[in-house]
Amino acid sequence: MAAGRELLSQAEYARHRGVSRQYISRLAKAGVLVVRGGKVDVAASDAVLDDRPEKVSEAATSAPEEAGGQTTSYAQAKLADMLFRARLRKLEYETKSAKLIPTDEVKAVWFKQARQIRDKLLALPAKLAPQLAAVSDVRAVRELLDSEIEGILKGLQDDIRYRRP
Repeated sequence: MAAGRELLSQAEYARHRGVSRQYISRLAKAGVLVVRGGKVDVAASDAVLDDRPEKVSEAATSAPEEAGGQTTSYAQAKLADMLFRARLRKLEYETKSAKLIPTDEVKAVWFKQARQIRDKLLALPAKLAPQLAAVSDVRAVRELLDSEIEGILKGLQDDIRYRRP
């Protein structure tokens, strides 16, 4: 016994379940049984087998292969499916509660914002050219450019901050 769990050899577990040793061997190879140190964990394996809707057939006991060449047990596959479903439910909840928004919407909003920034920056020379032509002091040119750029950025910030969905 390990940590209060009964561990049996495959032959002993086959007698426990009332099935052939070969059948238990196929289940172990397929990863359906919970095996610890080469011994079958009786309580965990019984729970897995009792939870199965039908008797495991030859096809079900052939070991499935993943891309990495590792076998996946029934329990691992069931756990992966449960985790996937839980994560999917969490995403659906967060989307419905407005914690998450679809990426297409985010891309559309940022494209619009980038377009506004681009348009305002491209309009800057035409807007400031007459004023800059009249100014010969470098400091005055710098102050004029700074104030105009700050005004554009403040306006864009206000547009983003106070924009209604």
